[in-house]
Parts: sequence; structure tokens; C-alpha cells
Amino acid sequence: MKKNIAIAVCGSMLFSFCLSGCFIFPEAETNPRVTEGYRPVYGSIAQKEIEFVGSRPIKNPGKIYTYKNFLLVNESNEGIHVFDNGEPENPKDVGFIQIVGNSDMTVKDDILYADHMGNLVALTIGNFEAVTKVGSLPLQNWDLGLPPPAGEYFECIDQTKGLVIRWVKVELNNPDCYAVN
Repeated sequence: MKKNIAIAVCGSMLFSFCLSGCFIFPEAETNPRVTEGYRPVYGSIAQKEIEFVGSRPIKNPGKIYTYKNFLLVNESNEGIHVFDNGEPENPKDVGFIQIVGNSDMTVKDDILYADHMGNLVALTIGNFEAVTKVGSLPLQNWDLGLPPPAGEYFECIDQTKGLVIRWVKVELNNPDCYAVN
């Protein structure tokens, strides 16, 4: 008899414990989980064009490359700054090659190879003001644009808004998406 009472009490406690784990607390609904994460920035048709534009300040530098008397500085996910490095102690700003989604580059025989909106592009750079695309090769798995930073929460991508060209760090309420790698 004592054994049956002990089993009943333990069973009731276990049942109550299990139910409490499934309870949704009202304060969780009124206080959403706020965390730092990333929001996608979508590209427009105009941003998809590669073009040489006026110089601008470097905000988020990436890789640096020397080519002849020039210094090429990647602006992460936006393009490449061009400096005349004829006098290394006093480089002169020449302009900016707008290449949305760009993070890497190399140069061989006056051809700049760079990643751009899901493609590897080849550009003539003998004259920076007349940059011309001479070839393009699609990259795999780039149909949604730039991936979010690994190990971070992010606002889920809305494919109807276009390609993701960069990410901005923001406060997110109850983010549904997390970048694993």
C-alpha cells in the first residue's frame, strides 16, 4: 500500500513537472527575445552594374593588391578603391570600381578578376576610367546573394526582394534564422 502511494505521488510530481516544461509564460509573449544579429540589404538593378565612379572614403577595407603603380583596396562587398601609388608616401585617390558583392580579387596581364553578384568576372583595367567586362563565370550556390556571417542570428532572406548585397548588424526581435557555418 505504501509502495502504491509513493508511486502515485512520484507519478503526480513527474506529470506536474512535465506540464510545467510546456507552459508558455505570458511575459515571454510580451517581452520578445532581443539579440544582436544581421539584417540583409538587397541590391537594386542599378547596383548590379560594374562601373568606375568617383572616389569615396574607405569604410570597411578588405584585401589589398598592388598592380603596376596602383594600389587596389577592397571595400568589403561593395567594390575596389584605386589609388595611384607612384609616390608611396603620398598615394593619390583615383576612384572606385563599383563591384557589388566583391570580397576577393587578383590581377594578371591587365585583367582584374573579381567576384561579383554570384559570378567571377574578368575586367580590363589598362585604363581604370574605361573598365570593361570581358568575361564572366557563374559561381555555385549564390542564388540568394551573400551568406550571413557564420555563427550569427539573422533576419531570414526574402527572395522576392532580390539578391543580398551586404549585411548590417542590428537588434533583432525573436530571429528565426541562424547561420551555422
